[in-house]
Parts: sequence; structure tokens; C-alpha cells
Amino acid sequence: MKIEKIEAIALSIKLPRDFRGSIYSVPQKNAVVTRVYTDEGLIGHCVNGEGEATIQPQMVKIIEDEIAPLLIGQDPTRIEAHWDAMWRRATWRGGRDIRTGVRAVACVDSALWDILGKVANLPLYRLWGGARDRLPIIAIGGQYHDDYKTADYGREMEEFHELGLAGCKFKIGGKSPQEDFERTEVARRAGGEDFVLCVDANRGWTRADALAFLRLSPGLNLRWFEEPCGWDNDRHDMALLRSMTGMPMVAGQSEITAEDCRDLMLDKAIDVCNLDASWGGGPSVWLRVARMAQCFGVQMGHHGEPVLGAHLLAAVQNGTYMETHHPDRDPIFHQMVQGRGKIERGDYVLPQAPGWGLEFDEDFIKRHRVN
Repeated sequence: MKIEKIEAIALSIKLPRDFRGSIYSVPQKNAVVTRVYTDEGLIGHCVNGEGEATIQPQMVKIIEDEIAPLLIGQDPTRIEAHWDAMWRRATWRGGRDIRTGVRAVACVDSALWDILGKVANLPLYRLWGGARDRLPIIAIGGQYHDDYKTADYGREMEEFHELGLAGCKFKIGGKSPQEDFERTEVARRAGGEDFVLCVDANRGWTRADALAFLRLSPGLNLRWFEEPCGWDNDRHDMALLRSMTGMPMVAGQSEITAEDCRDLMLDKAIDVCNLDASWGGGPSVWLRVARMAQCFGVQMGHHGEPVLGAHLLAAVQNGTYMETHHPDRDPIFHQMVQGRGKIERGDYVLPQAPGWGLEFDEDFIKRHRVN
């Protein structure tokens, strides 16, 4: 079997409102669909989330103009060899935003794994180890909304309950520690004591503000505090907060290499590493980090991205929660993706078809493609 063609399609979907965190704004959902075609008719495909539409055209160009010529004519199952060749070609070139090359590699790596799963006739989580067939599933929520009053965040948690989700990763860091504590307290009361509640500041606070929030919140029974402090000293700030308070710390989604994640562990900054496979070089890298993390006693998360995250987290013993968004926030997963697993009593039951186990709505792709 040989690779004949590689295709990348950029998508952008306007959302019904702007979903804001402490330092970001999401008025649209962006993603890239990648397809690897073979001479035997087998097609590997995946959808990878892309936070910024401005870098999508360069990602597509790298995939089609630089990576495709490397791989056409090659055996698609030699994924480790292909990853190394793609990484050197796409990320070692100066003068470009390094994220574009890293994320382009991730897109093709994801599609190649789909082929290998189909060749093996196994869903990828089982090919990678099959630690479990189902995962607790939580929402990413609590985004800032100009029309929301504090009580509205309680109603949002109730809606997540109705959707069958086990909890919420709640956004903070965009207001004062006191104001965000009050919002989080409402979420805890509405969710109930068994509701998994994490907080995520997206690097929005100083260390002093993060500590002030933690001193207010012992009664909230928080599962973890994600990215509490600004990027310029976050590793050392997290290590200090972790040692001072005992609160589990989470980071990794802002890193783009396995080596970056390694250093978070070496500096004793994290309890959970939530590397995003789409932003960090692909499933091949995420799996390396997961095995390394297990040696450090560190658990794994995955930043959003339910298509990739579900299979990766279910594959390894140290996986935590699959993350999803409200259907309004992620039309890709809730509308375009077909053949998803089932949500049952707070768990996501993984699909059993080979590879990622999914198909995509072609009409949806035609409506929202931007290239």
C-alpha cells in the first residue's frame, strides 16, 4: 500500500456568540480536515481543531506543498519514520510561525493513524493499549458572557447535567479573584457535590491573584487548577502554588513539544499534563508524553478536541477526563462528526469502528470550507 495524495481542508464556522476566557475570544470554530489517500482505496482522515483562523492557510500550504511530496509513494503505516521526516521538514525552517509547522505535522500524523487502525481493524484506543472502553466526560464551560449574571452560571451547570456530563472545567482568570470565586461557588452549588469541577485561568492571573483565589476556595472541592499564571513565569509559579496549597496543577496545552512537557514534570509544576495532540505534533507525540508522564506519577488530560482526546485518554492508564464543549461552541463534534460514541451517566462510551471510528458530513464541509 502506498500514499497517492494528501488533502487538507480548512473550515471556519461562525458561532452564535463570542465564547470568551480570561485572555481569549472565540467567535468562530476553526478546524482542518486532513485526508490521506492510498493506492488500495483506503483513506485515512481526521479533523484537528485550530484555534486561530489566521494561521490555517499556512498550515494547509505546508501540508500540501511540503509534507505531501515527502510522503507520496510511501507506505502509510511507517508512522514513526514519517513523523520524523515531517517534523524536520515543517518545523526546522526559519522565518515562519513555528506553530504552523507543528500543527501541520499533527494533522497528517492523525490521518496516518486512522489508516493504521483500519489496517489493523481496531479502534485506535485499543491499538494504543486499550486501558478502558469508556471515560468520564466533562464540559468546558463558564466562559464570560456580557449578558450573564452570576446565577446564570448555575443554570449552565444544570444544562451540562441534562446533557449527561459528569462535570465542568470552569473558566476563571478574567475577573478579580473574589468575583471569580463567587461565579465558581454558584457552579459548585448548582452542580452538586458529585459534580467534577475544575477551574482554568488560561494563564490569566499573577501568582498573587491565583493564590488569593485558592485561599478563598477550600470548600469548593476543586479537582484541579489549570494554567493559573501568566506565560512568562508559569512553570515556577505553578510549582510554588502546588507546594504551598496542595492544589493539583494542570498545564501542557500551551506547549508544542514533548520536551516542553518533560520540563513541566522535571520542575514539579504539574499533576496533570493536558497536551493537545493537534497543537503539539500529533497523537505520536501525545503518546510519548503519556508514557513519560506515567513514570513521573503525572496523569494525562487532553485540551478539548474530543475526537482525538477520547481515543488517546482511553488508551492509557493515566488518562483522566474527555473534554467537550456545549453543542453551540463546537459544531464540528456535535454536527459534522458522524458515528460518535454514546454519553451514558457521565461517561463517554467510545466508538468501536476501526481507526478514529468516525465519518464526516460532507455537506457540512462544503458549507464551511474556506479553501
